[in-house]
Amino acid sequence: MKITIETLEFPLSVKERIMKIPKISKLNLEFVSGKNIHFEKTNLSLFEPHKIIISGNTSCLILLSYDDNNLYLKDTLENITLEKLKNLIFKM
Repeated sequence: MKITIETLEFPLSVKERIMKIPKISKLNLEFVSGKNIHFEKTNLSLFEPHKIIISGNTSCLILLSYDDNNLYLKDTLENITLEKLKNLIFKM
């Protein structure tokens, strides 16, 4: 079985919104592009979401982005707004 993996481009609008958050420059920030994984000769495909990894000295926050508008916490899959994200970053 042949597997095709297509790396997707990370949405620039999401990067821009996150980079505008105050104090984000003091943290380690990593943007990981998502992937489309297709299994040839089947009707199966997988979508791996984009990941945003924000880490400080003592904590790490992983966000998932399935589209340009919504961010989710990895552990809870709770939709997170930019205001909630700002509060979490201030606590880091």
